[in-house]
Amino acid sequence: MPTNPLDDQRQGLRRRFTLLIAMICCAVNGIMLTGCYDAEALVEARQAVAVRARLEEVDLGEFRITLPGPYAERKRAEIHFRAFGQVANRDLKLVQESLKKNGPDLQNRLLLVVRQMKMREIQEPSLNTLRGSIASAINDTLPGDPLQSVGFYSFGFVNL
Repeated sequence: MPTNPLDDQRQGLRRRFTLLIAMICCAVNGIMLTGCYDAEALVEARQAVAVRARLEEVDLGEFRITLPGPYAERKRAEIHFRAFGQVANRDLKLVQESLKKNGPDLQNRLLLVVRQMKMREIQEPSLNTLRGSIASAINDTLPGDPLQSVGFYSFGFVNL
C-alpha cells in the first residue's frame, strides 16, 4: 500500500516535537534541581568556618620527657617540646583556668600518654598521633572537649 507523503511529514514533525518537548523537560528539571540544597549542612559548614576563624591560642607549656627504651637495648630517647592548643574564643577562660588549676595533673597525664606511645608514632613527620594524644589528655579533664587542635612552638627529638 502506497504511503502518503503528507502522513510521513506529519509523523516526522510529531517525532521532532516530542523530542523538543523531552529536551525542554530535561532542561527545566536540570535548572530546578540545581537550586536544591541541604540548608542544615550549609549552616553547619558555615559555623565550622566561623569557629575556626575565632580560635585562640593557649600555651600548654614546655615539656621534656625521657622515653625509656627496652631493657635489653639500654637505649633511651628524649623529646622536648613547647605546645599550644587552639580553642574557641568562648572556651578560652575555661581552658586557661583549668591549666592553672590542674597544671601538675595535666603534666602527669601528658607524661603518661607520651610514654605509652610507640617510637614510630612519636617519630611521625606530621606528629598527628602525638597531637591527638595531647588533645585527648587535656580534653578528658574539661567539659565539652574545648581543645580543637594542638600545635608546637618547638619540637625536638634526641636519642640518648
